[in-house]
Amino acid sequence: MNTLATSLDLERFLAHFASFLARPKEVTLNPRPSVWEHLQEFERLDFTPPSAIICLKEALKTLKKGGMWRLEILFEFVKITRYFFYLKGRARFKDHPHLCAYLENIHFPPPLLELEARMQDVPALKEGFYPELDALLESLGRLQAQQKQVFNQILSRSALQIYLADRQVHFVQGVETLLLKPGFSAALKGVVVARSHGGQFYIEPLEVKSLARKIQEVRNKVEENIAQICTQWSQSLRPLFLFLRFINHEFDYLDHLQARVCFAKSAGLSFIQPNVSGHFVLKDFEHPNLNNPKPLSLVFNQALLLVTGVNTGGKTMLLKSILSAAWLAKHFLPFKINAHHSQIPYIENIQAIINDPQNSQNDISTFAGRMLDFNQALNTPQLLLGVDEIELGTDASEASCLYKVLLETLLAKGAKVVVTTHHKHLAMLLAKNPAVQLLAANYDLQAQMPTYTFTPGLIGKSYAFESALRYGVPLDLIEQARALYGAEQTHLNALIERTSALEQELLNERAQLEDAKQAHMQSVQARLAQMQNAQEQQEAKQRALEKSYQQALKALQEALKEFERAQNKSRAHQQIQAIQEGLKRGKPLESKPLETSLAIGMGVVYGKQKGQIVGLNGELFVVLLENGLKIKTRAHALKISHTPPKTPKPQVKLERKPQAHANMRLDVRALEVQEALEQAQDFLANALLAGFEEVLIVHGKGKGVLRQALKGWLKTHPKVISFEDAPYNLGGSGAQVVKI
Repeated sequence: MNTLATSLDLERFLAHFASFLARPKEVTLNPRPSVWEHLQEFERLDFTPPSAIICLKEALKTLKKGGMWRLEILFEFVKITRYFFYLKGRARFKDHPHLCAYLENIHFPPPLLELEARMQDVPALKEGFYPELDALLESLGRLQAQQKQVFNQILSRSALQIYLADRQVHFVQGVETLLLKPGFSAALKGVVVARSHGGQFYIEPLEVKSLARKIQEVRNKVEENIAQICTQWSQSLRPLFLFLRFINHEFDYLDHLQARVCFAKSAGLSFIQPNVSGHFVLKDFEHPNLNNPKPLSLVFNQALLLVTGVNTGGKTMLLKSILSAAWLAKHFLPFKINAHHSQIPYIENIQAIINDPQNSQNDISTFAGRMLDFNQALNTPQLLLGVDEIELGTDASEASCLYKVLLETLLAKGAKVVVTTHHKHLAMLLAKNPAVQLLAANYDLQAQMPTYTFTPGLIGKSYAFESALRYGVPLDLIEQARALYGAEQTHLNALIERTSALEQELLNERAQLEDAKQAHMQSVQARLAQMQNAQEQQEAKQRALEKSYQQALKALQEALKEFERAQNKSRAHQQIQAIQEGLKRGKPLESKPLETSLAIGMGVVYGKQKGQIVGLNGELFVVLLENGLKIKTRAHALKISHTPPKTPKPQVKLERKPQAHANMRLDVRALEVQEALEQAQDFLANALLAGFEEVLIVHGKGKGVLRQALKGWLKTHPKVISFEDAPYNLGGSGAQVVKI
């Protein structure tokens, strides 16, 4: 369990979450591109969680070293493969675009798909693929059926009934036996395998002994045959080691997502996407370790939150709540919160200084331990720091000055800090800093109880005497302590608290005036925007009218030109008469073009495009338009153009570049250096598109020319993280394992 999570009282909560994982692993989830989108789409996906999967890290090491996998290990990778295909079948691009893109980018190699097709829903091979194994299993089934029949015949014998302890067949020490009472030898001959606690005997009948021996022999042959098959599959899968390691890692990623969604749905929890703006707003947050807690609402908008006030008033739990919310959101874990009205920043490093670090074995005092913690904090970038009871372990006056300097140094380095304290001197020193936000725990004087609520902008009172009285300290001792404390110190504390309250009132009044000013400015801007919008609408209407007028005028001009181009009115009249005659005879109306003097090579207008007649196909004219397109149309759709058309633009031929296909292995042996580097360039580009993290380039040994050239090129490639000689079974010094 994470040390920080333990300090924040999250162990029970995280243990409950871990029960939703398909296999044990760290509960933290490091952010990757689209992880938030994947999580949101998983919430909308109707899916079944994966079945339990064992940890396969050791199995992968065994395969890499040349070892062989058992059938159970092969079946685990089959289960992983099947779950990926199950999710592919459930996801829809319309509702789950990011998840679909992620799943479609994972391509399973044919050997693994073939293994999946030959495996049953349990760690067993399907029939029809291995004839020898099928024959052995069939023989085993016959022998077992024969054995069962013999046992049934023995159990039905009347002479044996008085000796039967029960009518079951017991599997004892690898042998099928019957449980019989003493004196059974008169009714049954057999071998005593074991004795029960009740003085009865587990007997292997002699009638089934030979059958049992045959069954065991066949079982041994079955196991040997399965071992040979597993050896063959291990050899086939060994070249896919990098992919197997990759898919094992990606299954853990999907397991994290599905477990978070199932956990959230089971307990009514919410997710929050961490923001990069630094805004910290909690609305109705409930710490996971508390039962029916009072929801916490807080706006943490400064660099340092200083929490003061009554003992046992919830200051420590407030600090743990703030740090817990940031840590859970960072790792995309769900929790109780009003997600729509909350904001939590992404903070890389979170540190809690809560427990007393005193350790007699290491000779570390409380104050020394605190200084070690602060030294670590001073050297940690992008930090959210929580310090509980900061005054612990040293003189109050010295500590106030020291901690003021330390905290302001942390603020200057960009840290965000939450501090609880009873030091009013430290509170007064820090209150003058505009980057400090004050928060006071409240106390009900009438009920003599803390309210577990907080008031912003104030320095709270400790109420030590009242708390001691509530926990049973005698009143006379409390009065003696008050007398020693003195009236002057009491008045000083009251003055500090009153000063803090007045300062908060002033800040509130300034904020109200600023809000009123902003509201007035917004009202003025809204009126100006309304006036401008009305003017723009009026101008738009005027432009629309002008456009309509121009369109009508242009249409009229086109109609006049068309009328002027009509050269043979009588033929048009005859055509109209022919149409009328056709209507009278009930023939379908057919529009015939006016006969014109259209000819090949003539300039024409089709719609708004000019063109040239380049051919004739029956009654259809072939026209080459200015935009490079060729059309076929009848004469009535064309108009004679009196201006020559422009030279048509050359037609653009669109080619679709084939999509790259990625492999995890490239063999450049026997290639020239330049050709090998060109193939390596394309190979790495495709691997990056496929999302591979590690690939293999085989260059051979030979004289080492190609090897040196390839290494020199890999050193300069911007996407190559590192590379090294491959393991012996993958090529040794004749190949390079490249991380990208």
